Amino acid sequence: MNVQKVGSRGYVFTFEDPYKLNIYVIDGDKHTFICDTGFGSDSVNQILDYLKEHSIQSEPFVVFNSHADYDHVWGNHVFEGSDIIAHELSPEVFQREGEEILEKYGEHKKGEVILTPPNKLFKDKIVFEDEGIEFYHSPGHTLESSSCFDHREKILFVGDNIESPFPYINFLNLKEYATSLREYLTRNADIVISGHDEVMYEDNLIRENLHYIEEIESGKVSRNNFTPKHLGIHFNNVKRLAELYKEEGEKSQSIRFFQEALEILEEAERKPAIEEEMEKIRKIIEKL
Repeated sequence: MNVQKVGSRGYVFTFEDPYKLNIYVIDGDKHTFICDTGFGSDSVNQILDYLKEHSIQSEPFVVFNSHADYDHVWGNHVFEGSDIIAHELSPEVFQREGEEILEKYGEHKKGEVILTPPNKLFKDKIVFEDEGIEFYHSPGHTLESSSCFDHREKILFVGDNIESPFPYINFLNLKEYATSLREYLTRNADIVISGHDEVMYEDNLIRENLHYIEEIESGKVSRNNFTPKHLGIHFNNVKRLAELYKEEGEKSQSIRFFQEALEILEEAERKPAIEEEMEKIRKIIEKL
């Protein structure tokens, strides 16, 4: 675990196993705010040990879930008895996906995991005015995705809405996603913290992610300067959008994104797995 002080009262705890993940803690005047809870009890207990060792105020805790993906909520149960704040859609995700995801990604557990949904919900926002802390709905990476803004320090925590080089698109909410990213820019944050990247002291990645979302919505994404990582994420996104539009019965949109996915594969090095994927996509397009 790596610890980075941000501002006068913030701490970013970064875990590298099974992959990079940031948990943001704010040492408030009356509360300690814990933004996301990681992979399980071990992640949280390491943070609590650090706070105790460095005489940082510990209780009462206020826990915030930026969204309901497992790597952001599996440590919730350690804070039983505390307020666990999240958007009102979050409990539905726990109920629908919780057990299935726990079984699927069980090897990522760190310590004990007891699925514990949030117990204090909001539709638009919850503000701790005396503390200068705001939790608010910012749909993007997921429908329930929410963010934290420390008004005193001008620090913005965005969960997985911002990712390098591109965000992962999971829903047909591109307009809402773009709106959330534009709203981030109006905050004029001095520091931006995402779930899986380095702490940012400028808004370049927000602008780059916004540009990408706007381009993919318009269907005019230029792949000329894509690295293999850019291309891999973009392929996943266009294929996901194609599948989502297919489910919604929007044939033309589905075909458009399936065709782009096929184009990406056709430009790639020929391998059996790629040939097989190309054939699957061709058959889907034919049936549409």
